[in-house]
Parts: sequence; structure tokens; C-alpha cells
Amino acid sequence: MEIWERMEFLRTELEKHNKLYYENDAPIISDFEYDSMLRELEELEEKYPIYATPDSPTKHVGGHANEKFSKVTHRNPMKSLGDIFSREEVLEFTNRVRQSVGSEDLSFVVERKIDGLSVSVEYENGRLVRASTRGDGAVGEDITENALTIKNLPKTIDPSIPYLEVRGEVYMPFEVFLRVNEQADLLGEKTFANPRNAAAGSLRQLNAKITEERELSIFVFNIQEIRGREFATHSETLRFLSSLGFEASPGFIECRTDEEIWAAIESISESRGGLSYGIDGAVIKVDQIALRERLGETAKIPRWAIAYKYPPEEKKTKLLNVEVTVGRTGKLTPVAILEPVHLAGTTVSKATLNNEDFIKEKDVRIGDMVIVRKAGEIIPEIVSVDIDARAEGLVPFAMPEYCPACGEKVFRSEGESALRCLNEQCPAQTYRAMMHFVSKDAMNIDGIGPSLINILLNADLIHDVADIYLLSTKKDALLELDRMGESSVANLLSSIEDSKKRPLARLIAALGIRNVGVVAARTLAKSFGSMQNLMNATVLELAALPDFGMVTAQCVEDFFKKDSNRALIEKLAGLGVNMEEAATEKAGTAFAGKIFVLTGTLSRYSRNEASEIIMSLGGTCSSSVSKNTTYVLAGEAAGSKLTKAQNLGITILSEEEFEAMVAEAKEEKA
Repeated sequence: MEIWERMEFLRTELEKHNKLYYENDAPIISDFEYDSMLRELEELEEKYPIYATPDSPTKHVGGHANEKFSKVTHRNPMKSLGDIFSREEVLEFTNRVRQSVGSEDLSFVVERKIDGLSVSVEYENGRLVRASTRGDGAVGEDITENALTIKNLPKTIDPSIPYLEVRGEVYMPFEVFLRVNEQADLLGEKTFANPRNAAAGSLRQLNAKITEERELSIFVFNIQEIRGREFATHSETLRFLSSLGFEASPGFIECRTDEEIWAAIESISESRGGLSYGIDGAVIKVDQIALRERLGETAKIPRWAIAYKYPPEEKKTKLLNVEVTVGRTGKLTPVAILEPVHLAGTTVSKATLNNEDFIKEKDVRIGDMVIVRKAGEIIPEIVSVDIDARAEGLVPFAMPEYCPACGEKVFRSEGESALRCLNEQCPAQTYRAMMHFVSKDAMNIDGIGPSLINILLNADLIHDVADIYLLSTKKDALLELDRMGESSVANLLSSIEDSKKRPLARLIAALGIRNVGVVAARTLAKSFGSMQNLMNATVLELAALPDFGMVTAQCVEDFFKKDSNRALIEKLAGLGVNMEEAATEKAGTAFAGKIFVLTGTLSRYSRNEASEIIMSLGGTCSSSVSKNTTYVLAGEAAGSKLTKAQNLGITILSEEEFEAMVAEAKEEKA
């Protein structure tokens, strides 16, 4: 391939992956692979400048503002960082900086490079007024309402500061990431590849309620602009930000010599396995702010900072077996059983194999020596097979033609990569359906967990989720089970009975309809009012709902077309499970038929809790302010929605006024 052809290929590939990473939150290659291509293009452009182009991805930040959000032109451009990969390059950077400023008396700060979504947050007179994504560095997206749901982001700071803009990284902790993916898997929804994708996708939701449920966090790492204060060093600004209530670049290390800088990089690398969030490198910054200004910036990167990128830790181990599990929707998932190996801080004995296409592409065979790494620093995955170490006689692995749980033939639908068992009586699917039905976000039945569900299934006491409500007739059989005494059985049956009164939205979510989570279930309950109306809804009626589309609408219609599902709902109704949305309050109450918008951070409720109260009293919740809005419930750091409501003359409620309305409405209801 000619040099110019190679450069054009790299530019095209990098722009494609920029779009996937920054705009779609769905990368298909690792950061390391992307960085390697970018480095190659940079080296070729330096060697062959005649073939360089002004719009090269080496000269601009990757993303663009999404049209779904209002655009924000950054007061202070949000630059990217140059990447380095070796100790020699670290020395080149520090020597270059020292030569540029003509001084050896320099100090540096080494920080963890958090793997998340870069944002700007602005405060005026102590109140958060705007948050925005980086976008292309010059223009980003206004995500203020979503940022207000981040619990560790201060909504108010010292009011004596007239203006402050900070830059930070929004991320999803590993524990939350696993829970979000587990819930998505139970619902048959697409799971996130890694915590960075999950954080980016969650922060860019049009519905702030979804963002709030994702439990995002933020670290700030720079003051972009401040009025009324001056600082001599970057480390001083980090301590100042911490005093204001920010989590400011935790674990940063101050250094003076190259040996100290390298020791800091290694120390951060060694700590990776014990962190609750992902990092993909260490950032080296000049500490003195005056020297930063002398060093300046290029169109894309500052000359006073650079990112040392850690290569993904990879280990070789033996593939002992492949187990195929069956999910709630019948999806067959192959899991590699490995000879245990220590990787990125934990012992790994299993790894994802995704699907049969992945297995064929990698040519994975039981008995192979395989290379394993953690995708996004959390999910173990097989990168490749050491073909040279392959023993004779190993045969290609083939996915089963029959379900390992029930023995029925499995199928692969056109356009899907997954095999599925279509047997509705499959015990694996039944178990998963039970787990989802009793979970916190569904019917929330205390006392029923994985072990008890297995015991009940094995004892032939339950066969579907409706049978849970028949356990009250089987008290003697329950008392014969291990660790089930009078008290525990009484508590269990009481919890089951209480769950019959759950709101309709909880039951809809509990049914496990593909692509229907908690938020969509609330929309369905409010829009149709009863299970019967919902079952009779057409796909066009469903697709017209807020935040719905044809895919989700079709999933809902398909679910209710099945005779077995309709029979299950009839059985649940016969056992006393609530099938109706709470009746709208009688005319004259403060909530009946009124539209509420919630904004800012509430001190006494989560937004979900406040929304449920409003809907239980006959009101409606909306995510945007319009002339049809009746009330805006404003918490701390209420942003643009509050301003718009004031301009439209809409009634603004404090939390105290809201609680008084709730108390009055409940008295009228009684």
C-alpha cells in the first residue's frame, strides 16, 4: 500500500471510530488499538507533511454535539491530551518542557486518568447553572438536567465566588455497571460493553430520570476559569476544589524529578486493581500555572500536559471448558471456564465468549492456551488464542443445537447473533423470570432470593410467577423446607400479600417484556390505565408514546399476543394482584390532571420517589417545561427549567409547599 493510501485509510478509520466512541457511545475497538492507529498517523504526517490534511483526526477532538441536545459553545476550549506509551517518552516530555521554559526548577502533578466522559460544569454566585459535554472541544451538548442527578457533584458552592468553571470526568463505578448490565440482561436489552460506554450513554439520555437511576459519579481535575481567586499551582487548585465539596482528582501525586514521576506512574498502575472505577492511564501536568501559560497550547492539545496510557494487562491461561447458560429471554450465552489467573487485581476463572460468531472468529477450542484481559478493566474477555501452543486433536467448539436446560431445539433469528431457546417452560428461563419478578425494581418481594427460588422450584411448589401468590395455601409445605420456621414463613407470606397492592407500573416491569424497563413501564401504566387496555393496545399507539419507538412497541405487542402471557396475567388477576393504575383524584385536589416538572436536587426525596407520589395522587410528570406545565417542583441548583418556568409564569413549588400539597391531597383522598 502506498504511503498516502495508508494515511487516508488511517484517517477514515479514525473518524469512523471517533463517531462510534464519542457520539454513539459504542466503540468496537479498544483504546489501545485506537491510540496505536492515531500514533501511526501522527508519525506519518510528521514524516510526509505533503500528505497531511487540515481536517486530520490528529488535529481535532473526536466528537460532535448531538442534535438532540442544545449546543453549548465553550467559553474555554476543552482540549484533548497527547498520548505516550513508554518511559523514554515520559523523559522526552519532561525534558522538552524544561527546555521550553528555560528552567530545571519545575514541579509536576501526576493524576489518575479516569475512563469516563469529559464535561464542563459552570457556577455563578455559588449555584450550578450549566453542565456540558466536550463535544468537539469547541461546541458541546447542554446536559445540565442530567448532571444535576449526579450525587457527588456539588449543586451549590461558596456564593462569594462570582464565576467558576471546572472540568471533570463523569464515570460509572464498577458495582453500578454490573448492576445496570444485569438488569438490562434480565429485560433482554442490549448491555453496555464497559463502564465508560455506560456512563456516556447514561449522561446523554433525553430522560433525566434514566440518568438518575444509573447512579453516575464525577471527579473534577481542572479549573477552566475562576473569578475573584488566583492560584500559583495546579495542586493548590485541587485542594481548593476539595474544600468546596468536589471530589478533585483523588490520589494525585506531586513530583519534582523524573524518577518521582515514573514512580508515581507505576504506583497508580499498581493501584488499578483495587479501585472501584476504571482508569486507563496517568496524566502528567506542569504544576506552576504561570509556566503553563508560557508553554501554551496547539489547536488540539496543551503543551504542559500529557497522558501516559497503560497497555491492557493480558495473561495467558488454559481454557478448561465452555459452559452455556440460558437467560430469562432464552438467550444462550457461552462462558469460558479458565485455569485461574491473577489479572488486573483479581483472580479470573471465567470469561465472556459473547456468541457463536465470536467463537468461530477467534477459533476457540477447549484445551487451548488463550490470552485474557479485562474489557474496560472489569469484564474478563478472551483476546486471542495461542495457535502455536495448540495440542493436536483439539476440535472447534460448536454451540449446542438443543437447549442445555430443557433439551428443546434452539434457533437463531435473522439479524441476531444470539441463539435462543423458544420453550416457554424452560426451567432456566423460569428461574430467571422468577428472579426478575421479585426484584426490587419489580414486585419487590422481601425474603425471596436465588436460593429460595431454587428450593421452591425443586420442591415443585411453584411453576410460574403467579404460583408465588399460591404459597399462602401451602404453609405446611413451606415449614418443611430447610431454614423456614414459623417466623420466616409468616414474614414471607406477608411480603407476598403486600406485593399484590404494588402500582401497575411495577407489575408491567415485573413481566419482563423485552426493552421495557422501569421508566417505560411507568409510561405504559399512565398512558393506558389498566392491564386490559395495555393488552389491547396497537403497535402504532405504543410507538407514539414518549421515548418509545417501533422496536419497543413491537416487543410490547408481541408479548401480549402470546396466549401463555395473557393466561399468566389472567391468573395473577384472579389471585388479587393489582391490574389498575391508581384512580385519578377527584376534581378539586391539587394533583388531579396537573402536570409537574421536577428540577434541581431535592433534599427530602429522590426524583423517583417524588414522581411516584405525584402519580399516585393523580398527577402527571413531564421531563420538559411547556405552557401546559402546571407546577415546577424546584430543588437546589435548579437550572434552565426553572428559568423557563419563571418566564412562562408557571407556579414554582418549594419542597415545603409540595409536602403541604401532598398532605392536603391525602386528607381529601381519605
